[in-house]
Amino acid sequence: MRHRLEIQKIKPLILFSLKGFSQVMLMENRFSGGLILLGLILHSPYLGLMALLSSIVGTSIGLLKDKETAKKGIYGFNSILSGVAAMLFLHGDWRWIIALIAAASSAFLMYFLSMIVIRWKIPVLTTPFVAITWIGLLVTYPINFLHKNPAFITSSPVKWNIPSEGKPNFILGLIKGVGEVFIIDSFWAGLFILIALFVAGWRFGVYAVFGTFISWLTARSLGVDTESLDLGLYNYNAVLTVIAVGLLFDDKRNYLLYGILAAAMTVPITAGMDALLNPIGLPALTSPFIISTWIFLIIRKITP
Repeated sequence: MRHRLEIQKIKPLILFSLKGFSQVMLMENRFSGGLILLGLILHSPYLGLMALLSSIVGTSIGLLKDKETAKKGIYGFNSILSGVAAMLFLHGDWRWIIALIAAASSAFLMYFLSMIVIRWKIPVLTTPFVAITWIGLLVTYPINFLHKNPAFITSSPVKWNIPSEGKPNFILGLIKGVGEVFIIDSFWAGLFILIALFVAGWRFGVYAVFGTFISWLTARSLGVDTESLDLGLYNYNAVLTVIAVGLLFDDKRNYLLYGILAAAMTVPITAGMDALLNPIGLPALTSPFIISTWIFLIIRKITP
């Protein structure tokens, strides 16, 4: 009887935490969240486990602060990304503990930022994940027991004006680009995430394909090299931005125009953020998605 009661208490927390995985892609669906978690596990069981633990940590903190919001998985997705980033960017015995600390910090930052921006009606998006990861990476320089993983390649390198060799593969860029949202280079993880988008609703899947197509064409026309296109490094921010614009904008009649502009905008923003951050050893992560989405929201507020 006692074990049954404990399971009944834990089950809702797990279901809320699974929604955190789907919220990374701006949707609320525990089945989609489960597919995304499965994709991460296929890529790396340890990384999948850390992602789940991070979501549980973030969701638990959210339930203490804002129960109704936490039930939607809102407090899980930044924690997931922060935990995954810590596992990938760092190495050594401390990284598991640091990853959980990063997950908890993202949840707290999510709460405080939500209290600040609620007046302006601007979503926090992945700002806590980006902020915590950047701070964590900068801290590794003066602190001896924190070490960057030398084998890890940042997910958004500057490769403008490099001669393109071969023809880029759009399907490969689409699938891997979706996986790059979680900072991983994995075909199978990306495939499961793409399937999860369609499971949550056909619009999510179509938004992902549409965003990838526009950003892929934009990056190709600006001379991005084939390797970056096939890895999806200029696609994942566009995917998130297109989904955000589709969800946040009320005017569905003009969505095609909004979507094209939003997806195309992420490409030069990604290049600009890379040029700004790479000299100090920081990846752009999802900052282009945040900047592009906020720009469109501001434009919507100041223009009819």
